[in-house]
Amino acid sequence: MKISRRNFIKTTAGTAGLAAASVFPFRHLKFAHAFGDHPQEERPYRITKKIPQVCARACEANCAYNVVVGVDPVTGLERAITLEGRKKDPVSRGKYCIKGMGFVDSMYDPDRLMVTLRRTNPQKGTDHDPGWVVMDTKKAADEFVDRLKKYKREEILMCSPGDPYTNRLCQSTGITRADQRTECFGTHYYINCLTVTNPPNPYYSSTYTPSHHICGYDYSDSKYELWFGFDSLTKASKAGILNHIVEGRRKGTKRVMLNPVRSTLADCYADEFYSVKPGTDLAIALAMIKTITEEGIYNRQFMSEYTDAPALIDEKTHLHATDNTGKWLGYCTQDRKIKPLDECKTPALEGGPYTVEFKGKKITASPALKKLWEATAGCTAEAAEKLSGMPATAIRRIAREYCAAAPRAFCPALKRDAAGPNYANSWKLRHCINILNMLSGGMDHEGGVLLLHDVTLPWLDDIAPIPRPYPPQPQKPVDGRNEFPVTWNIYKNRDYSAPGHYGMAGFGLYHGTTTKVVFFRNPHRGLYSFIQPQMVEKSLEKMEIVADWNLYLDDLGYWCDYVFAAGHQFESAKLDLRLYYPKWPCLAGGLPVQKSPGDQIGWGTLAKKIGLGLAPEYWTTDGSSNPKHLIKDTRADMAVQKAHAGKDFKDFINKGGVWVDKKPYENWQHIRKIGWNKPNGRLRIYVDEFVQAGYKGVPQWSPRWYGTEGEYRFSTLNTRAPWLMHADPNFVNSAIMKQLTTRNHMDCVWINPDDARELSLTEGEQVVLETNPKYMKELPRPVRARLHLSKRVRKECILLFHGLGHRAKNLRHARDWGYRDGDLIPQKDPKMVKKYDALGMGWVLDNHVRIRKV
Repeated sequence: MKISRRNFIKTTAGTAGLAAASVFPFRHLKFAHAFGDHPQEERPYRITKKIPQVCARACEANCAYNVVVGVDPVTGLERAITLEGRKKDPVSRGKYCIKGMGFVDSMYDPDRLMVTLRRTNPQKGTDHDPGWVVMDTKKAADEFVDRLKKYKREEILMCSPGDPYTNRLCQSTGITRADQRTECFGTHYYINCLTVTNPPNPYYSSTYTPSHHICGYDYSDSKYELWFGFDSLTKASKAGILNHIVEGRRKGTKRVMLNPVRSTLADCYADEFYSVKPGTDLAIALAMIKTITEEGIYNRQFMSEYTDAPALIDEKTHLHATDNTGKWLGYCTQDRKIKPLDECKTPALEGGPYTVEFKGKKITASPALKKLWEATAGCTAEAAEKLSGMPATAIRRIAREYCAAAPRAFCPALKRDAAGPNYANSWKLRHCINILNMLSGGMDHEGGVLLLHDVTLPWLDDIAPIPRPYPPQPQKPVDGRNEFPVTWNIYKNRDYSAPGHYGMAGFGLYHGTTTKVVFFRNPHRGLYSFIQPQMVEKSLEKMEIVADWNLYLDDLGYWCDYVFAAGHQFESAKLDLRLYYPKWPCLAGGLPVQKSPGDQIGWGTLAKKIGLGLAPEYWTTDGSSNPKHLIKDTRADMAVQKAHAGKDFKDFINKGGVWVDKKPYENWQHIRKIGWNKPNGRLRIYVDEFVQAGYKGVPQWSPRWYGTEGEYRFSTLNTRAPWLMHADPNFVNSAIMKQLTTRNHMDCVWINPDDARELSLTEGEQVVLETNPKYMKELPRPVRARLHLSKRVRKECILLFHGLGHRAKNLRHARDWGYRDGDLIPQKDPKMVKKYDALGMGWVLDNHVRIRKV
């Protein structure tokens, strides 16, 4: 294939949707001198190969595509040029977004970290030069490990998501692991665990997003979808979702969207849109549940056979009534007796309380569905209208339409939507959403919520079983998760990949004295993942060792003692599941596009080195400290072989690198394998663990953490530019993505024009945002930003954009650009949080600010 430079530029710019750009956007094609100097119409690029890859956590879709590599005829050098979709991938179906192109560009970013750095200046902070010296990566790692040996496990904090190497490292050494995913999808993950996926289930897999989380929705074949803030601006670039949403639109899917911000997704795909008051979605969901249960329009078969709706809740203990084996009991209407649910053909869904004897014991109990009905008794549509602004008539009508479309009706929820960890009541909203998906029978059904099944990715422990149990975790971790028995139990005993409590880690570091070492596994889990990062910055000044493993030297470097150079996401092989669309069992894999060009170290290699130094018995085949006996990572081979997708990973890649088993989806049957009260698994609307921790077993209305006060009346909303991923310099440090962000005013603070007029503020004006000092008493940091006026934003709301505000001087495009939204969000005291939230999330939008001119 031959492509002229001019046609290549026109084609790729159009493909990426960047026709408006005044210059060709991808920096390496314009500035990289290795390509030589060419007359514009001579010396075409010659495509030499297409290397299969899987998108590297730019979002959970992880679209499969080929990286197209070309050779420069003048120099003979090869480089990645563009992407090509892989149509066999059931998620992306041959599509990809601009973030994938950003990864291509960032491989050649001149700001990439090529060497490992060691601090020489003991003074830390943005006002001090770290005095970096270059150190051989292997020697730096050895020195770092030797220093770590001096500390107790309680004195070390690992900031990283759960993955095979991080999990084994932290568990084998007994150190605390916390990560930012609590503030991304913590409520989603934990509520799914407690009501649906019941960890560890048979399909527990080593994916970036914990596989007990649910993120698979059948947008293509649904009839009715109800979106509670799901239409964020960030989703406007998710190719793995959008191509299915478009197909559903063509087929006639009705979508109702509720959000304080009207997004471009609402413009394109909403049949009805309601601008609701922030933090009131819970009232709407409860009113809909009340309508559905009172009118009896729920999917009776599904609720009776596949959920705990008929399970009896003991009026004395407020827990599920069980027999001696722990099986749930139901009241059989046919013979008026209590029996195990699996033996009861006609269980009562309504009525009660029933008082009967069971095996010589008198029990007074009511069905779980009745407990839900009682909890929503006061949650009328009229009450929800007063709180949210959504008309009561619309609430009731939509609830009826939703059930009429059953079972191909569902409410999607994934990340930072209204049910994400945004408000003090978001965990209850997420519980309501799962209940709504049960009431329609859309859970585990085509056209509804799709559950991962019949395929797994193994963990290191699966290929190299541990010689003895891991040492216990610290009883008082710095992030305060021990204050929350519901999530603490899941993290300790059921899924170590469960998100850590980042929303309180800064509070614990700042007020605590135990932690002496903090290790970050970046590239976007550093300061920008924390709320109120100024508290973390102050804490890091007193740490004895701070280390980072990163693709770039970002703001965290001002406090680091070591920064280990990481390889690029395209410089390693990959194997992934299709969590975004698990309709069929599927594996997608990829190969390295190139070798890391500098003195970089892979995360697995660094984790093994640390593990070998601190806990060798878990990292070698014979328990010795001999590096020749390190465990070998054959997880990819095991996964491929177990799925019968190839003899091994190499054979799998040679066959195309995408395997799909397009067998019919077995509606409602995967619940039986992963649900609660197995062997005939069921879903739960009533959660005993909440009761045992002092909360209610079903959701009830509760307001936000605090309300407006005087000038502090603007509710903060948060999103990202669709082409950015957190604060990842792969995208934030891209010239074209900066240009896109600026042209779309996504480096500004957005306000409704009516509010701006009232405050005498104008477009583009510099303003200062300040959090109410009553709720940020320590280290307040007002935010200065440019203003953009937009009718997309509801009145008395402020829309903030996440991921900007880098100060690292070496990031030529990201530095001194934009603001940091996290500076406005208070760190939380765990003892205060537990009064409102059983899960202990960070409530990243539960905040009010005032606005003033600079």
